[in-house]
Amino acid sequence: MITTSIEQFSTKGNAPLEIPEEIISCALNILYQNRNLVNAIDNKAEMDDYIYRAVLKQAFEKARLETETAFNEGNAIAHQKAEKDLAVLSREELVTDPFYRAVLPLLVKVVTNEPILRLHADVASGIILNLADFKRKHRATSVTEIIVKHYAAQINEAGF
Repeated sequence: MITTSIEQFSTKGNAPLEIPEEIISCALNILYQNRNLVNAIDNKAEMDDYIYRAVLKQAFEKARLETETAFNEGNAIAHQKAEKDLAVLSREELVTDPFYRAVLPLLVKVVTNEPILRLHADVASGIILNLADFKRKHRATSVTEIIVKHYAAQINEAGF
């Protein structure tokens, strides 16, 4: 239901947002679960946290499947890169690299019972940087705020 609504949202006259559709679908799914846009705007920091977690979890699963496929079926170069991505990061690596240290609180929330892999840290830092640039472009402090404002009419029409 959410994916068909997203397709309708992107074709109904709004200029597309500059972030991947997977992020928008995760955000709309979280907003749909909230069912109250005013409440979402009032609690935008908490909503952003839920959105970031959902986006990261989805991205981790996708990246891990691709990396494991490359590890098992790829050529020597792809196999070596996949092996590096699937390596467990040490504490030292996590706290000394500024990008990894910045995303560590989210990593801990999303990767709860697993070791933190280089793949997790690289994907998370890339997504967080992408979303930070997105918020900066829109001069906003919250992804929730941008998406709710951008899709407000369609969300209300769809009966969210």
